[in-house]
Amino acid sequence: MAKNQIHCAVEECVHNKSMRCAATSIRVRSRSGSNGAHSSEDTNCETFKPRKSL
Repeated sequence: MAKNQIHCAVEECVHNKSMRCAATSIRVRSRSGSNGAHSSEDTNCETFKPRKSL
């Protein structure tokens, strides 16, 4: 299987490894529900998990 190439700039996410998403799978949904997404601002990454504070 090819290595994923999903760029991620959310440094607070546990899946962010050197600006790439290291999650085994991702889930992205529309923020507006049934109205659909019309831009990236209308989407939400549900795979996000915050890093634990040190």
